[in-house]
Amino acid sequence: MTQEEYWFWLCNINDIYQDTIDRLIREFGGPEMVFRASADQLIRSGAVGPRRARLIADSKSSTRSLRKLEKLAGNGIRFIYYKGPDYPEKFALLEDRPYAFYVKGTMPDPKMPSVGIVGSRVCSGYGKEMTMKFSQCLASNGVQIISGMALGVDAIASRSAIEAGGKTFVVLGSGLDVIYPRQNIDLYYQILLNQGGIISEFPMGDPPLPWHFPHRNRLISALSDQLLVIEARRSSGSLSTASCALNQGKDVYALPGRITDPMSEGCNRLIADGAGVLLDPQMLLEECFRGRGRTDFEQKDWDAAGPELTGDQKGVYEALDYQPKMLDRIAAESALSCERTAKVLTELELLGVCSEISKDYYRKGT
Repeated sequence: MTQEEYWFWLCNINDIYQDTIDRLIREFGGPEMVFRASADQLIRSGAVGPRRARLIADSKSSTRSLRKLEKLAGNGIRFIYYKGPDYPEKFALLEDRPYAFYVKGTMPDPKMPSVGIVGSRVCSGYGKEMTMKFSQCLASNGVQIISGMALGVDAIASRSAIEAGGKTFVVLGSGLDVIYPRQNIDLYYQILLNQGGIISEFPMGDPPLPWHFPHRNRLISALSDQLLVIEARRSSGSLSTASCALNQGKDVYALPGRITDPMSEGCNRLIADGAGVLLDPQMLLEECFRGRGRTDFEQKDWDAAGPELTGDQKGVYEALDYQPKMLDRIAAESALSCERTAKVLTELELLGVCSEISKDYYRKGT
């Protein structure tokens, strides 16, 4: 057996996870020595108890895992193992590094900057617009976007990167063949079609169990040079990723929000604790490329409303906010009658720059 086969065998034994593999590697030095150890030797080492020792011993007589390894290449999936030729330095530096992981597509280019973007699964219009703004600006200038393909901010960040002609890479909380959430199945394939990559440390067929997501967050932050948090509640998976990034010595930036908005509570707390404030993507670009010799960036008005607005459209759009506003308040702030304001708002909806979220309540964005 090759080293790749030994690692694949060890990482695909049922009920043998990262902590158990840690103990086995510490005791035996590598997967080949674990394979050669008897059940009694495994028990005496203290790395596993009798039940897991029997699982490991029984798995040696089966060729099932090796048949799985042979099928991966045919499905366009690479198996990358610790200290193997393709193992990334960013993972090798982690104390809790994955001993193996799977990739469909490509890995991020270590010579190019990477920024992680995470946030709420149920983001506001403000969160959506800011995610698009930062992701598009960064991606169009060669920054690789890293995320988790969750609903909300994660998916918007990846879609925006693709729309801007950039590359995006996602780390899943399930096996590569278990696309979760299913609503993002189209995004999964768009990432691959645009030379990005899908990454997971979980074996094929593994479901999206709750503990998988906080565990995978360390890999999102490891692949990122900087991490952006766009909207997060007080208790949020995004804060878990931010904690991983800080422990890894990465810079964390958060989008400020209203102190009364629960969606911004986590971000505001990060800022109070010393995180950078997301204000301008151009400044972030300069940070990303500092020391890389690049000073030319695409100059674009990222605050533009999209389609060119004229006359009353400009005034009504400026009166809008990312938080919903009532029609009569918009009319008052734009110095128009309610009837005229309603007509202009309809025009803005058709242009895709505002939306009515409930009767007579409007906000920027769609």
